[in-house]
Amino acid sequence: MAVKLQPLKFVPIFIIGCVITLVCVVSALRLDFFERLERMTYDLRARVALKFPQPAATNLGFVFINESSLTAVHNGSLGYHYGLYWPRQVYGRLVQELVAQGAKAVAFDVIFAGLRPDHPPVQMADRRLIESDDFFALQVRRASNVIIAVTTEVQPPALFANNARALGDISTDKDSDGILRHVKAFRSYRRWHPAFEQAAHDYNLDLSQARIETNRIVLFQADGGEIPVPLDEKGNFSMADFGGDKLPPGVPPKARPFTHKRVWHMGIVLAAQELNLDLAKAEVDLEHGRIVLRGSGGVERIIPVDDKGFFYVDWCLPPDNPRLTQEPIENLLLQNKMRLGGELDGLTNRWRGKLVVVGSAVQGNELTDRGATPLEKDTLLVSKHWNVANSVITGRFIRRSSVPTEIWLIVVMGILSALVTWNLRPMLASSVVVLSIIIYVAWGFVVYVQSRYWLPLVFPVVGAWLLTYVTLMTWRAVFEHAARRHVKNVFSRIVSPNIVNELLKTEKFALGGARREITVYFADIRGFTSLTDDNQEMAAEYVRANKLSEAEAESYFDEQARETL
Repeated sequence: MAVKLQPLKFVPIFIIGCVITLVCVVSALRLDFFERLERMTYDLRARVALKFPQPAATNLGFVFINESSLTAVHNGSLGYHYGLYWPRQVYGRLVQELVAQGAKAVAFDVIFAGLRPDHPPVQMADRRLIESDDFFALQVRRASNVIIAVTTEVQPPALFANNARALGDISTDKDSDGILRHVKAFRSYRRWHPAFEQAAHDYNLDLSQARIETNRIVLFQADGGEIPVPLDEKGNFSMADFGGDKLPPGVPPKARPFTHKRVWHMGIVLAAQELNLDLAKAEVDLEHGRIVLRGSGGVERIIPVDDKGFFYVDWCLPPDNPRLTQEPIENLLLQNKMRLGGELDGLTNRWRGKLVVVGSAVQGNELTDRGATPLEKDTLLVSKHWNVANSVITGRFIRRSSVPTEIWLIVVMGILSALVTWNLRPMLASSVVVLSIIIYVAWGFVVYVQSRYWLPLVFPVVGAWLLTYVTLMTWRAVFEHAARRHVKNVFSRIVSPNIVNELLKTEKFALGGARREITVYFADIRGFTSLTDDNQEMAAEYVRANKLSEAEAESYFDEQARETL
């Protein structure tokens, strides 16, 4: 025989199921409001983790440009006078000095947008003059370890890109609350055919603003003019359109206007120089959330990413971390001046073997590159590069729990909260719930500090534990109040109110005994027994005399009982 749940017993189960299902659905949707709350817990964990330092790379460095750097370059103490926007030769001298000191890689978090023939030239040792841009490109080529910055808005001129060891993406992708927490492992950029790059140089074209159409590419000049370049049905352009009527043997008359090149985040490129990782052979599997990088000697790094290629930065090396080698750029420029003048006695090569990031630490002008991170509301955003490099070098990445894992935690904790709330007395249940939340939150912090694993806190705590507890406790209060009122109404007609109150105060009834001093009062109505016997006999005689049916007889007996009472 099937057993049916009584309606009132079914309601709490229904409430628990609805609450847990609702929390799971909202959690899976990753709504921005709740994501912001969860990210706040991540920020707090990142700050706590700073108090428990983990092993880090020891060869990361930062050459910074600050207010004193601008003053030194401007006042002539370095042998030249330049204003806020330095000619590229200054950076060329920096590369020259870092290479002389044995730096392993030099990454510029500086945007080199277009060539600047208007900048003053450089006098070489043989007294000849070369353009400032050419001097920088020459030093970059000689160094063979320079990484040039690329952003989604600006790409460096071919003169720099072709002479650099690699390009590094420095684009910043902040969350909706304006805080930089994650970076994209790589981006795909257009690499234009040399004919287009030469045309951009000759006619002052901005290739980043080019409009790609089905049968043509429209190039825009600085004065607002347009230059259309026809494309054939295969998307190729004709070299004749760029003055290539007389092509060298073997050069096809048509070519693709551009190709797409994968540019990795600058921090990953830096780490690749240290570990000899072959980024060209990276295994990218966004569907399963992983990028596998391999290098010589069996080195392997697996970067956990989301379906868009983003991963979280382990902010374990803030700008003031003592494990980060730092020096203002004017010091190195001065050392370069002294080196060229033969005055290097007593100078040390503190940058030997270092992975160097060159960037801005200026405040209050157009060179400022500051913003919010989980550690601080206002800090150097250039710090993302060496923190990403450190993660790849050490193999320590932040791994956020998956949606299925979060849902599983919500279900388990929701059920536990329901069992505690329903089976324990209210005060005890509240204490257990609060203690359980404290233990889980503390566990979430410990796990992050030790392994950089990001356990969800908002939905398991607020959604599973608290919401289930509050909802079920509300139901208990309503249900028990109604039950107490019903018991009181019924028993108050039969027994003393004092006895009713004693019954209601009792949590559980059990068979047992106790020694008490009590008073028992018996009362009866005189003649009541004979009265009921006579009425019962009269009722039976009436049923027999009128030959009532069984149902009619029962109804008549009930009526007589009510009259007797």
